[in-house]
Amino acid sequence: MLRTHLFILGVLTSNLCAQADQEDFFGLDKIWDVHIVVEREDWAQMFPVGERSETRMFGKFPYRTGDVTIGSHTLKGVGIRMKGNATFMANGGTLKKSLKLDFNRNDPEQKFLDMGKLNLQCNALDATQIKEAASYEVYRSAGIVAGRTSFARVFLTMPGELERAYLGLYTAVEQVDQRFAKRTLGGGLILKPDGETLAYLGEEWNDDYEDSYHPKSEVTDELASPLIETAALFDEPSDGVFAEGIEAVMDLESFLKYTAATAILINTDSPLTVPDNYYLIVSKESKKVTWVPWDMNWSMGEYGHITNTPTVDLSIMMPTQKEVFRRVLGIPRFRARYREIVTEFIEGPCSAEAMTVAIRRAHETVKDALALESSRDKAVTQAAEELGGLPTRHPALQGRRGDDVAGLEAFAKAREQSVRDQLAGRSQGVTAPNLFGPDARTVRGSHVRDILGGVGVLEASKEMFAREDIEAVLAASFQAVDSDDSSGLDREELTTILHSRWIATPRRGRDQPDPSADLARRALAYLDADANGAVQEGEWASGVGALLRYWDRDLDGQWSRRELNLGG
Repeated sequence: MLRTHLFILGVLTSNLCAQADQEDFFGLDKIWDVHIVVEREDWAQMFPVGERSETRMFGKFPYRTGDVTIGSHTLKGVGIRMKGNATFMANGGTLKKSLKLDFNRNDPEQKFLDMGKLNLQCNALDATQIKEAASYEVYRSAGIVAGRTSFARVFLTMPGELERAYLGLYTAVEQVDQRFAKRTLGGGLILKPDGETLAYLGEEWNDDYEDSYHPKSEVTDELASPLIETAALFDEPSDGVFAEGIEAVMDLESFLKYTAATAILINTDSPLTVPDNYYLIVSKESKKVTWVPWDMNWSMGEYGHITNTPTVDLSIMMPTQKEVFRRVLGIPRFRARYREIVTEFIEGPCSAEAMTVAIRRAHETVKDALALESSRDKAVTQAAEELGGLPTRHPALQGRRGDDVAGLEAFAKAREQSVRDQLAGRSQGVTAPNLFGPDARTVRGSHVRDILGGVGVLEASKEMFAREDIEAVLAASFQAVDSDDSSGLDREELTTILHSRWIATPRRGRDQPDPSADLARRALAYLDADANGAVQEGEWASGVGALLRYWDRDLDGQWSRRELNLGG
């Protein structure tokens, strides 16, 4: 029966079997047959090996070699590897894995439609299997640099084991490489960060930058410099210096658009909450940093269902706790432009109508291929452990009710309404947390806020504190804590102030252990940038300044007593 279904499907789409160029290949209405031939032993050796990390859950995926036919194009000796983290886990026990095809890994001259690589995303944890492609379409429609997509019916042959077995429906995603960078930005330095967002690791490119930013192209001083300057500016305490400098080294318009689309789509499996799933490209032409989205099978609120974070009401003006985003949006003129972009997007490329069009186009393309997955061979869906890995048993990776096309259309309508309500002041939305840490720029710092409250420099009668009030407070609080006039705050001084705050707080039970020493340790670890055991005045101003931006929940440039945890 399966062979009959596939024959009929092949006849119905035979007019799509020849691609002349990339424009023919990509599109929401394009679906292609991809046939992979690989030896059983090679497939079994594609499973990850080596050390794990916070963002590399299973180690490194090794390449093996096979032959690949895409439509009418056959390519020999293609490098093939598996890919993914949670998606790899979610499809445990099956042969349907996300794959990266490296056409010229073994033959530098071999390309597919002038592409060196192509990603085949298995759409795990997305019952509709269209969220990724539809989300990319929204980003591109909004004028954001983003990869192109199409769909694929992927078949696998292991000689002597399987013969053209249907693995299922995949999303084909363009690789972010030099060809992509040249097409979109005139070329540039390509980075795939993994760790603290925009970490500053020194004045010159070094091994720490290599380990954190993972360059995918040659690093030159000319193109590394804007990236390093961008990272350094996020440690700059002066908003004026920061604002002037950041416009010179980061493409602010594209960053604001990226942030707006990511927030509207509730694409929180992104730097809004995690350390990876994006690219940075330093353009050869502009010498500025551009943000590029990546990995969106959990877009349109889906990540929230898995992580218990916002699924519809994500705050549009404060979508994340990450300091990189909050710092930019805390600059009044940047924030005003961001609001304009959000308004433009919700009326156009990110509206419920536009999202629904993308959803329906994609579903119409894939519905037959998706239906065929129910008839797949058990050798695919219940694979031997050495070929499919261990079956997943994690309840969050088992799918959920309502994950269907009707649910996606309902999301689009509900999200548009939520954004409109927030823009009109009828609601504030919910800020997404930082889910994986540590990220030095995801600031919390209640212990530092207690220090400010404990030194008694905040005027008791004031309900609101303007920026000039806070600047005076910063200087006065440093002097108040520095009891020995050493021009440095040590752990003992911080403990003394925090203890007085703890004693003076009525809600603290007298039978509770005094947390002051531990809070002082944490405050010192956060504020002591040079790790010399004492907080200097510049470190105090910089660290507390970052926290103040975080505590300014409505980003209005002033602080209420409640925002400063003073009651009221």
